Amino acid sequence: MTIIRGIDYIYGGFSYVYLVQETSTSHLYALKKIRCPFGQESVSLALKEVEAYALFSPHPHIIHAVDHSVTSANDKSDPGSKTVYILLPYYRRGNLQDAINANLVNHTRFPERRLMILFLGVARASKAMHQYRVNEGGAKGRREAKGVRMEGEEADKDAVRKTKRAKGKATVDSDHDEEDVEQEPLMNGEVTRSQEGVEEGQIRAYAHRDIKPGNIMISDSGTTPILMDLGSLSPSPTPITSRALALQTQDTAAEHSTLPYRAPELFDTQVGSTVDTKVDIWSLGCTLYACLVGKSPFEARSEETGGSLSICVCSGDWRFPDEDAGGKRRKKRDKDGKGKGRAENGVKVEETDEDGGISEGVREVVRACLKVEAGERPDVDGLIEMIERVVEELPADEGEG
Repeated sequence: MTIIRGIDYIYGGFSYVYLVQETSTSHLYALKKIRCPFGQESVSLALKEVEAYALFSPHPHIIHAVDHSVTSANDKSDPGSKTVYILLPYYRRGNLQDAINANLVNHTRFPERRLMILFLGVARASKAMHQYRVNEGGAKGRREAKGVRMEGEEADKDAVRKTKRAKGKATVDSDHDEEDVEQEPLMNGEVTRSQEGVEEGQIRAYAHRDIKPGNIMISDSGTTPILMDLGSLSPSPTPITSRALALQTQDTAAEHSTLPYRAPELFDTQVGSTVDTKVDIWSLGCTLYACLVGKSPFEARSEETGGSLSICVCSGDWRFPDEDAGGKRRKKRDKDGKGKGRAENGVKVEETDEDGGISEGVREVVRACLKVEAGERPDVDGLIEMIERVVEELPADEGEG
């Protein structure tokens, strides 16, 4: 493999993504490199997304790992440090955030029907996680996922042994490594381990917990969305039975769930509540809004009011650019300040100052997702039905055959 250039830099300095080329075939890949300094980032946590890729593979809307490896870093100051490499497909069109940025620069917008078809694909990827059935992808995928989990656990134990040895302590048997609880990641091995006790064919639901435009790649054909970065994946539902668990859930979300797309129940997790897959429905609503407007609804509102983004999220304070506080579209004014309108099928329709050209059906999808109370949001099946209905009702985009 030959490194061509860096693509991205993420996760607080521990992770980098490079564009690489296979020397014999000239095929391009994305290579994710994750540094795992001893005591800061565990190999098990770094390999969690590989474990998830194996579990859901193959799926047309979820990325798969081509290969991975774990190596020991040659660092005398940190003998227990490891480096994880994950080889992923490379998509030349980039991700949905790249497309949003291009729209902002070029003053263009997504063709509405094409956007909703892409969004439908992301919803179907979410359904594969929300309604995953044990062994649904076949025994091979589950075996591979378990193998990745065990590989990560063994690498973490090896890091403990090397660190103790370097400090002059006696080498300990791996059976005693469990004493080093500080090395156990918060959600160690939970992807496949959470299936224990669940019968084959039964549902073991998972939530992605970090759906956003930057985690949705676009296929080279431009028609297929691919959901990626499953490192935030979490079993669902999670009953919040104690204050400690509530704080742990919030802390995990703060680390792994991007703030402008994070559901309100992950900001203020209440004892006695249940955090479930509806967090992804919220994130999908934020993502669709960002594709329509250029940024998350709560980024937009926070910038407009100068208020806290988290307060905007928890209070559900957002609106479309052409709407007032009550959610009604503002009337367009002529030079004399009088309201203007146009006729559609013989009926006068009020125009607006900032008519974004967003169809009412598309707006309703966003509104349904962005209910502050999780129980009021549709489940993934309900959301898919809404999107399919909107796609059917939307006229063909310009140039669409």
